[in-house]
Amino acid sequence: MFIIKLLNVSIIACLNLASASVDVKAQHPKYISITFDDVPIHGEFTLPAQSLKEINQQLLDTLKKYEIKATGFVNESHLKNNPELLQSLLSDWHKHGHTLGNHTFSHISYHQADLNTYLADIQKGATITQTVLGEQKQKFFRPPYLHAGATDNAQQMLDNGLEKLGLTLVPVTMENADYVFDAPYTVQLKNKHVSAVNIYKQYLAFTERRLDFYESASAKMFEQPVPHILMLHVNQLNADSLDSILMSLQSRGYQFQSLEKTLQHPVYSQPTQAFKFGIHWLFRWDKSNENKVNWATEPEPSADAFAEHQQAVTTLKSGKL
Repeated sequence: MFIIKLLNVSIIACLNLASASVDVKAQHPKYISITFDDVPIHGEFTLPAQSLKEINQQLLDTLKKYEIKATGFVNESHLKNNPELLQSLLSDWHKHGHTLGNHTFSHISYHQADLNTYLADIQKGATITQTVLGEQKQKFFRPPYLHAGATDNAQQMLDNGLEKLGLTLVPVTMENADYVFDAPYTVQLKNKHVSAVNIYKQYLAFTERRLDFYESASAKMFEQPVPHILMLHVNQLNADSLDSILMSLQSRGYQFQSLEKTLQHPVYSQPTQAFKFGIHWLFRWDKSNENKVNWATEPEPSADAFAEHQQAVTTLKSGKL
């Protein structure tokens, strides 16, 4: 009942945000692909099996409402002790027509592992997923932390290794730091505290600021709109807010399309220099070319938000709620 009331408030907040969005009558069509990391659950803390089922089903229901075929990047290690539940949840995504990609087994960083160890972890991460897919093969991979190689040589070695595995590395052009807001939101939901509504609204407002910035950056970098790839995570916050986020994207004039279609655009074939930190590909493309964007103005969660996130994760891991 609390969640239902929360959603009613959230929808009103979303509509207010959407009314301030850009005109949907764009000169050129705008496309976006929806992707999720950490299917079937973001692994910073443990949630009961029933909660995992509800979170995944809520996401699938919302995607169905908008007739979206998303791509989910799987971390099998998050449910390594419950392979039956893992297979069941992955099967739900597959049955709904969504693509299941690879996100390594243990959410390992490529910048902290040698190539052979990293590639072995990728292969291990496809064990149950491949059972679900049957004869269909995984095609897509997203590196945890967006660590794609700290040097140009390491980046090229990873690309070569992925090619041998039949995988394509999938970039990100839009993301909203959802994990920062999810842990505090989950704590307040468990406490049935009204501040959960405030966190939800802050998250939606921050998402709007990020979308505004990425659209402005893209306009400076490219003569026409390029198809974007949005990265979200599977968590309680996105289960409750996905409808509002997709509504906002529609109000901005975006049409949803498959990841496979988006990756056919020439922009995704251009090389970039390597970076020691994980960052989206708008930044990589710009820094590797003409540097047209002032990236210092990219909206970031506040220091307080990061502190609240860490405190909430500690609380959730302690099991004291």
